[in-house]
Amino acid sequence: MVAADVAQHLNSKDPEIRGEAAIVVAAAGHVAQELRLLEIANDPSPAASYRATLALGLLATPQAITYLEELLRTTAGRTSDQGVVAAFALGLVPTDRIETAVARTLTLFEHGSWKRQHDIFISLLIGMTRQPGRSEQRALAQLLENDANRAAESRALLLQLLLPITQIQDGHKLRRTLRRGSELERLAIVNWISSRTPADNKPWLDDLIRIAKRGESPELRAAALLTLARSRHLPALEIAAQALNSSSLLECRQAIAAMMAIGGASTHGALEKHLLNERKPQRMQALLEGFLAPPSQELVEHAVSIATNTKLPVATRAAAAALIARSHKTRAAPILRDLFRIAKTPDVLTSLARTLRRVETSPTELGRLLDKPIALTQHPLRWQALLAAGHGEAQRQVLLVLQDRNSSDDDVRTTIKAWRRTMVLKSAGTLAPQRLANYLN
Repeated sequence: MVAADVAQHLNSKDPEIRGEAAIVVAAAGHVAQELRLLEIANDPSPAASYRATLALGLLATPQAITYLEELLRTTAGRTSDQGVVAAFALGLVPTDRIETAVARTLTLFEHGSWKRQHDIFISLLIGMTRQPGRSEQRALAQLLENDANRAAESRALLLQLLLPITQIQDGHKLRRTLRRGSELERLAIVNWISSRTPADNKPWLDDLIRIAKRGESPELRAAALLTLARSRHLPALEIAAQALNSSSLLECRQAIAAMMAIGGASTHGALEKHLLNERKPQRMQALLEGFLAPPSQELVEHAVSIATNTKLPVATRAAAAALIARSHKTRAAPILRDLFRIAKTPDVLTSLARTLRRVETSPTELGRLLDKPIALTQHPLRWQALLAAGHGEAQRQVLLVLQDRNSSDDDVRTTIKAWRRTMVLKSAGTLAPQRLANYLN
């Protein structure tokens, strides 16, 4: 229903609205709009044309795929701004529709400057990671073997795509990359190992132990610790205990989760005591988020004192409120509502909205969640959080704005972007080139 109402804005005078509408309509599979989307892809305004180009990958009709492939066929196309979004769009096409278009495009990157084609190549690989079961093994392997391809992010993405679909023939080479490669390459390999069964991962445990202890970044150490926890590898218990004192929220959160996974119920008492004694807000947040066991009454009362302490960061208070919600829904609800009104970051707002949705018997009225004005168009981040949580009134507000002929362009733009960001196409990730991120933020 939303896509049908959005479709009328494909003819908006505002180029960004035309482009955003194209993405929503394409994602809904409205092939009847194919000609109009192709027209917008050639719009004189980049705000419209680049978004519509991206939309063609979601539409994934033969004509749309041909358009994207042709755009990337020349070196000029593989270095242009529109080429960046076209590459991402081509990567988004479902594997059962793409046939050999992506494989043909991948081989073209060996011709021309790697530096000039970098953003387009990365965008194509990022799009491909959104579609599992890739069939371009030979082309991907050839690009990974190319010595001229030295960018850490491209090699990491190639590994992320190849490892799930490749029968590893040279374990020594992969182990060498795990030990000496870039941080991004090593992280890709550790994440792949984590997806396998504990029995398959026995040969990698010693390497994972070294990384969990001495990996150069918290992200890498946390990923190794996660993999060890899934394998229930007992020696990792000591590493996790040490990581509880990490200054990294991610590593600390993974440490407490690993201790609970490996040590089981026998660790709960000691971990509760550690949490009760923690005084640093960021570490307190990590421990609260990672403690997934049923909390004691003492810990619940401690969490209430944290959640209602206005001197602490909202993120820390939100983590405490989520812990309360797991065992005392009625008590948590008013705390969650109060925090939602003052939170400002998308991640915290979304977490609060989802937790609140789980503890409510019926969705909270918008007037109790927003400062005046009540109109959600004036609170886009909160609107997106409520949409992500499935709040019924937030969804109805989308239709009301779209169906109101008197809605301003600003309100329509805010509405369509809120829907697209939460329900259709989110950000392209941390590795995305800025030229791609510009059209997904």
